[in-house]
Amino acid sequence: MLKPFGLIVWNRTRLQWIGSSRLRNHTQQSRESKLSWNATYESLLRTRNPFPRLIPLSEMIDFLVEVWELEGLYD
Repeated sequence: MLKPFGLIVWNRTRLQWIGSSRLRNHTQQSRESKLSWNATYESLLRTRNPFPRLIPLSEMIDFLVEVWELEGLYD
């Protein structure tokens, strides 16, 4: 049975987001933040250039939620 093309693309993209299990385990062991302690919403998102290093999705979500809570945009 053939898998739908969209599912294949999704799984490939997901692997790029989360990396291999070896990379995931390394990331879990190293809880050091990838974002600078003085990062701001504007400094991170005002450009279309890629970040100089990978930022885990969970860390970016935490950052955005914190910013949105401070600005009263997230309850």
